[in-house]
Amino acid sequence: MAVTQTAQACDLVIFGAKGDLARRKLLPSLYQLEKAGQIHADTRIIGVGRADWDKAAYTKVVREALETFMKEKIDEGLWDSLSG
Repeated sequence: MAVTQTAQACDLVIFGAKGDLARRKLLPSLYQLEKAGQIHADTRIIGVGRADWDKAAYTKVVREALETFMKEKIDEGLWDSLSG
């Protein structure tokens, strides 16, 4: 029997948040963890990079990464809560 646990709240900093590793691996993995209920509600995910981005532009990058590198479709309800 699988045991599902939610991790403690933390601040997760992604250096190179627009880079290839983040887009291909980290962002889809974080999405899946959130979908499985394994990320604490008070956890903050902070993206750091060299480019100057506003929230709307980075949200678009994340959405495109999820659409490109995940096999399954994005859950729109979950996406709305994550990107809001």
